Amino acid sequence: MKVALYARVSTEQQIENYSIPLQKERMKAFCLSKGWDDMTEYVDGGYSGSNLNRPALQQLQKDIADKKINAVIVYRLDRLSRSQRDTLYLIEEMFLPNNVEFISISETIDTSTPFGRAMIGVMSVFAQLERETITERLRSGRLKMVKDEGLWAGGAESCPYGFTRLKRGKLVINEDERAHIVRIFEEYVILKSYIKVQKKLEKEGFKPLAEWRIIPLLKNRVYIGEVSFGGEWYKGAHEPIISTELFNQAQKVNEHLKYKNYGKIKNNVFRRKVVCGLCGETYRSYSQKDLKTQTRYFYMVCCRRKMPARYESKCFNRNIQRTDLEEEIFNRIMNLEVSGEIEFNRKRTPVDYSTKIKALDEKINKILDLYIESGLPKETLDVKLADLNQQKENLITQSKDTDYEITRMEQMIKEGIPNLFECDLDTQTAIVDLFIDKIIVKENSLQIIWNQ
Repeated sequence: MKVALYARVSTEQQIENYSIPLQKERMKAFCLSKGWDDMTEYVDGGYSGSNLNRPALQQLQKDIADKKINAVIVYRLDRLSRSQRDTLYLIEEMFLPNNVEFISISETIDTSTPFGRAMIGVMSVFAQLERETITERLRSGRLKMVKDEGLWAGGAESCPYGFTRLKRGKLVINEDERAHIVRIFEEYVILKSYIKVQKKLEKEGFKPLAEWRIIPLLKNRVYIGEVSFGGEWYKGAHEPIISTELFNQAQKVNEHLKYKNYGKIKNNVFRRKVVCGLCGETYRSYSQKDLKTQTRYFYMVCCRRKMPARYESKCFNRNIQRTDLEEEIFNRIMNLEVSGEIEFNRKRTPVDYSTKIKALDEKINKILDLYIESGLPKETLDVKLADLNQQKENLITQSKDTDYEITRMEQMIKEGIPNLFECDLDTQTAIVDLFIDKIIVKENSLQIIWNQ
């Protein structure tokens, strides 16, 4: 009997009341009483039971699908999940179809019996009720903090640019960033392009902001002294950085540009994949209209050639027509079966992800033991758990991606790659992402770095 021991903790209270060592001790004792000694531990330290996005649980599901497990044991039902839907999904869609017994030792639930399966539904209802009660209580507290006190409900890491978050969500203006915010709004109203705004403000000495930051920044009402919760805005306790009049002018520009681009299909098939073979910078897409024929054509240019002012020197690598790029890349993908451009190395030694993941689980257990026995500060615990869990998630993702991608690539080549010229944009993008890592533009050729 191959048994999986699943343990989970999330909040500080749960760590104290349902510690990992306690859960493991009780589960191992149960197994020994049954004569089961082939046990594998799956531990999620610092993860909520409200969803299934947990590294150890994901690994457990993979092992069940691979027929490596005969039974799953938990200390309490809510250690598996606090969601009735997720609990029933795991049991009905994962455990039972794979002939895996599920046992919760605290509630004496055993899915190998009809009564045990019936009790699962009852117990999971109460687990979900408890979770929703806690969530509602936390939500009410945060809403009161925002609506009645005008405080910022987000964490310090999500504090908006231009502000510093103090205790309990009080925002104070960062004087070094205030002028930058004001100039962004002022120039956006005039130039009506955040790219042009970036270029001008860089010349004035301001640091450039990433696109994903500057676009929502221009729509953020926090800069006129408001705070939000659940999509609603309320008067904030902090000082505004810009006037309401200036903010509204910027929104009028946004509305104009939105309608100007409404309905246009954005072709992002090769986004961030085309790289310059001379300087290493990314190629970006642009368009231009032929004044004689009124035909618009699309091409790609090296960023260092298009915007040399941002760099120490200008790049002179060639531009490339998007139609030419599509024709060559699509044809090379569709001809993979006969061209042999991708060689799948079946003799390489696979990475032992399970050993690495197990080592991280042991580190997580040691951290939790230190917290319980030695009074490790809660802040230190949270930081270390977050770091270790992130490492664990990365390992599990890597193991899945490697197996999954290679299998899909070989399978698609074997079955026949569809005619990319006749596919929609989503399908083209998905297939290009599957096969290609980078496209390097050289003087007279294109080099493809394949995913393999």
